[in-house]
Amino acid sequence: MPPQPGKAAHAFPVNAAIPVVLTLAIAIGYLGVDLASSLTEPVAGLIPPVAHAGIVLLQAVALVFRRRAPRTVFAVAVLLDLLILATSAGELGIGALAVIVSAYVLARRVKRTTAHIALAVAAVATTVCGTSAMLTASAPPLTVLVAASARIALLYALPAVVAEYMTGRDRLAQALREREELAERQRRDRAEREIRAERTALARELHDIAGHHLSGIIVSAQAASALTSTDPDRARETLRTLQHNARTALADLRRTVGLLRSDDSDEHAKSVQPPSIDGIDVLVREARARGQRIDYVVNGERRPLGTLAEIAGYRMVQESLANAARHAPGAPCEVRIDFRDDSVELTVRNDAAPSRGQGTVADPGPRRRYGLSGMEERAELINARLITERERDGGWRNQLTIPIATERSGT
Repeated sequence: MPPQPGKAAHAFPVNAAIPVVLTLAIAIGYLGVDLASSLTEPVAGLIPPVAHAGIVLLQAVALVFRRRAPRTVFAVAVLLDLLILATSAGELGIGALAVIVSAYVLARRVKRTTAHIALAVAAVATTVCGTSAMLTASAPPLTVLVAASARIALLYALPAVVAEYMTGRDRLAQALREREELAERQRRDRAEREIRAERTALARELHDIAGHHLSGIIVSAQAASALTSTDPDRARETLRTLQHNARTALADLRRTVGLLRSDDSDEHAKSVQPPSIDGIDVLVREARARGQRIDYVVNGERRPLGTLAEIAGYRMVQESLANAARHAPGAPCEVRIDFRDDSVELTVRNDAAPSRGQGTVADPGPRRRYGLSGMEERAELINARLITERERDGGWRNQLTIPIATERSGT
């Protein structure tokens, strides 16, 4: 990719002045040599050396504008060089530097096809003019051929090749910059996805903890309020249960927040035990203490699962019991765990609520509730199968089937 004109303008005082200064030096040097040797005509020609030096001076002035008008400057430099050749019997090459510089700029800043056509036309013109001038001066044919070939190679072919090489380097550098920018965007996108995933996981965990415990606290508070006047002793027992649930909720929240603290030591992180299927019996006992009627059944031999699967199973039962307390108060529930050879199946179902005839969860409609979404996300994470559905009798069933082989390979 050719450099932008704006950037070139900033670099002109340092870099762009060098070719201009060198071209001026050639003009002054040529004139100085002529004066020092007291020659009136150092080579065969139609005009004096001062005129030739003036032509080179005009080339130097034209080179100042080569980046703004590369086509025009190239044409001026070539025409002035042709004038030098025509008036010096094709022997003077003092105009070559300006042609080389303008040819390079043309090849760098103009469309490739246009630049190549201009270079070819200029090469033909230079060959015809130089050859004619030399043959008119009776130069040997071999000398004419060598001079013509050298002019084509030096004035046009070499600048075109160097310009093509530099353009390729610019394109490669641009491609590398774009590749780095793409990689940086991908890193940012990946970091954003990881942050969103962590936030989703945190929201899911906090919802499961708060939803379960707060549901129990609300149920206990309602029961205590109803029993205050009729059965004070049982009301006090219910309040103690409420306090226990509140402390447990606070401990779980502190544990979850503690895992997020960057200043906690590794030993503290290791001491925090994640929930597992073994803790489901505690969930059942706490729910029974709050007044829920729950049958708890475990079939088969305990099968070890990975950490993610243990958490998913525990949270599914926890959320299901909390939903049953909220949406089907007073309805009998069943928690069932079946350990099989290739899977572990956890099922939580409840009958319809006696007063409202609804299942575990009110029909979410177009909105997905956080609890069901959390179950689905956990199931997908461990490649498990989740069923959440209303049954014909008005009850609700949540069933999570965890494949043991898949889970083991994923831990």
